[in-house]
Amino acid sequence: MRNAIALVTGSMNPFTKGHKHVVDMSLIVFDRVVVGIGHNPEKEGAGQLFSIEQKLRMARESLTEYGDRVMVKEFKGAAIDFADEVNATAFVRGIRNDMDNTYEAGMAHANALMAELEIGRLIPTFYVPCPPSLMEISSSRVRELIGLQRSIEVLRHYVLPAVADVIEREIYNNL
Repeated sequence: MRNAIALVTGSMNPFTKGHKHVVDMSLIVFDRVVVGIGHNPEKEGAGQLFSIEQKLRMARESLTEYGDRVMVKEFKGAAIDFADEVNATAFVRGIRNDMDNTYEAGMAHANALMAELEIGRLIPTFYVPCPPSLMEISSSRVRELIGLQRSIEVLRHYVLPAVADVIEREIYNNL
């Protein structure tokens, strides 16, 4: 593929090793990856432990090794509109389990329909299966562990050093 752009979207509250795995795998196939950190109405409110600025910074600092092959951006509204804005070739989504698969299949169908009828081009969704070492990693689990004030060493199992540093500096040091 030439100038193929993968779009990896999510609330990424916070960015985890699982999110990075999806980016890593995307870069094997695609020339560039756009990581879109969006506002999911289903995940807003008390569950939003991190500000959008913190989420963007944590993702960017976790992905510096890729230079200009990876761009991290905020988006509002529908992911399909953001895909059109950044001229994405495809969505790439991580799958940990059957529940993820069911949810992602529904989103892929909706995005495909909107892409065809409203944008006028195909934007397929590709799935990255999760390796066993990452199956239990989720942003929700990280937030739960933070709420339980688990040690930063435990959190480092789930997040990259840049994210652990933000958690330690901006959350744990303010408790």
